Amino acid sequence: MSVLLQNDHLTVILQEDLAIVRSTRSELPYPSPEDFIRVHTEALKVYESLDRPSLGHLVDIRQPPMNNDPAFEAATMRTRSMIVQEFACVAILVRTAVGALQVNRLLREENNDNVLVFHDEEVALGYLRGELRKLGRRSSTPPVVRPHISHSSVRPARLR
Repeated sequence: MSVLLQNDHLTVILQEDLAIVRSTRSELPYPSPEDFIRVHTEALKVYESLDRPSLGHLVDIRQPPMNNDPAFEAATMRTRSMIVQEFACVAILVRTAVGALQVNRLLREENNDNVLVFHDEEVALGYLRGELRKLGRRSSTPPVVRPHISHSSVRPARLR
């Protein structure tokens, strides 16, 4: 397991044995939409250093408070898709049904067909492993990681 990025708001870990990137949001709210963009732009640099088409991505957003402020959503629109783009498959973990509704609404706006929303971490991991298996990804083959490390459906997504 390699920590690729860690700051007050986000931790990104590569689980080489599973070929899964895990991005976990902390409970600390972003002070502003600009801070969200800054943190996620830093994360994008990490994601770009990975062989994303051979990796699953588990996005855990169970800890932070919900924020559906229109100004915040408008500012974050620029960075939301980068969290899921080019990964073989993506599972988003949410805490509540309301959170799932909010995430699904945002995913529909962006036509993401490789993203599903889950409440249960084991089910989400099972989904990612199954999708990677379908792609012929063998967990014994480590994913390609370029040397950048930083520390500081057309269908609507379904809830599982």
